[in-house]
Amino acid sequence: MIKFDKYNRIARLYPTIIVLIPFLLFTINCNIKGLEQFFNNILKVKIIGNITISIVLLFLLSQINRFLGKYLFEKKTFNNELDFPTTKFLLYTDSELSDSYKEKIRQQIKNDFDIILPNRESEKNNIDNAKKEIAEAIGLIRQKVKDGRLLLNHNIEYGFVRNLVGGSIIGFAMSLFDIFYFYDKSNVLFYISIALTILFLSILLLRKILLHNLGNQYAKRLFQEYIEL
Repeated sequence: MIKFDKYNRIARLYPTIIVLIPFLLFTINCNIKGLEQFFNNILKVKIIGNITISIVLLFLLSQINRFLGKYLFEKKTFNNELDFPTTKFLLYTDSELSDSYKEKIRQQIKNDFDIILPNRESEKNNIDNAKKEIAEAIGLIRQKVKDGRLLLNHNIEYGFVRNLVGGSIIGFAMSLFDIFYFYDKSNVLFYISIALTILFLSILLLRKILLHNLGNQYAKRLFQEYIEL
C-alpha cells in the first residue's frame, strides 16, 4: 500500500478527496447503462500487490492538485516566491515585523550561514536582488528549522489550502457537469451539485486572501522558531 505521512495525508490526500466528491456523485448515481459497473470494474483492477487503479488515480489527482496550486496560483500570487511573506517580512520597506526583530533575524542569518543580507540602501537601489538574496537565505532557514515544534502544523494548513485551491478548478468543472446531469433526475443531487459548485468557486475567488493569510502565519512561526534555536 502507498503510505502517507501526516503532511501528505492532510495537505495532499484530504484536498483530493474533497475534489473527488462531485466525481463520486456522478459515478455512484449515474443511470447510464453499464457505466457505473464499468467504473467499478476499472477502479478495482489491481496493478501490483494491494495497489489498485483507484489508489494510483488518487495519487495522480493529488499530484495534479499540487501542481495547479503551486505553479498556477502560488507562484502567480507570490511572484515566484519573491513576494512570499517569508521574503517580504525581512524587507526594510515592509512594516509587518519591527526593525529590531528584523535585525535580530538578519544577525542570526549572518552567524549561521555567513550571509549578509542587503542593507537599506542596497535594498532601495535593487529591490529585486534583495528579494532574491532573502529568499535564498529563507531556504537555508527552512532546512535548519525543519518541522519545528508547531511549524509543521502551519505548513500542513498552508499546503492543504494551496492544494485545495489547485484542485478546485477540477472540482468546479465537475460540479457544473453534475448540475446539468442531475437537473431533471434528482432534486437532492442537483442541489448538492449547486452547493459544491459554489464551494469550489468561492475557494477560487478567495484564493489570494486564503494563501496570504496562511502564508503570513507560516512566516511568523518560521522566524519565531528560528530565533528560538
